[in-house]
Amino acid sequence: MKPLKVLSDLIPIPSYTVIILCFFFPFFLIKCGDTTLMSIKGTDLVTGVSKQTMNERMKENIKKSSPFGSAFGNDSDDTSSNTDSEYSPLNESNNKKDNENIPPSPFIIIAFLAAIAGIIIQVIKSIKKKYMYHIAVSLGGLISLLTFYLTFQSKMEGLGNNKIGMGLGNGVTISYGFGTAFYVCGALFLLILLFFGVFSYYLKNDPKAIYSSPNQNTES
Repeated sequence: MKPLKVLSDLIPIPSYTVIILCFFFPFFLIKCGDTTLMSIKGTDLVTGVSKQTMNERMKENIKKSSPFGSAFGNDSDDTSSNTDSEYSPLNESNNKKDNENIPPSPFIIIAFLAAIAGIIIQVIKSIKKKYMYHIAVSLGGLISLLTFYLTFQSKMEGLGNNKIGMGLGNGVTISYGFGTAFYVCGALFLLILLFFGVFSYYLKNDPKAIYSSPNQNTES
């Protein structure tokens, strides 16, 4: 069996599985210098996440990363009151009621469902021309992630990094950015798209590069 055919059988399930696993890792990070104050997982953007949950995560991150973290243990009310009034570009609205939670993102939901659909397509043996479905699924997932990224960046435009003066000469920078898991998802969707794009090209122009004989050209 030719390498392209072998890869077409091996690549999809591991790639889509890794994409799904990435959703359980931070997609979005808020940092103070090198310290992560808050992380928002891909699953949070699929289901939505409350401000209370974010506040608890922030306190836990501070406790773990700061030698004075224990001082934050009993300040839940103060922390909640301070963070509730913060602006987050992940929110769709600026009024107080809508800022209570970060709502689910349709673009992230589409990307998540695309990865699940890719696994289902590969597992069902009766589906013909799977490469066409993989191209469509990976393209949809990639476009969704890219749209989310560009939409987020447009909200961030003009906001940039917030610099807070601490009375020590230099300010402390609060930075916003995407996590590694987000970029891994995008890279894997792109990899699948490019591979099956090449696969479809050879299938159309040089089937022998994929199959040992012409009568095997019945891609399932």
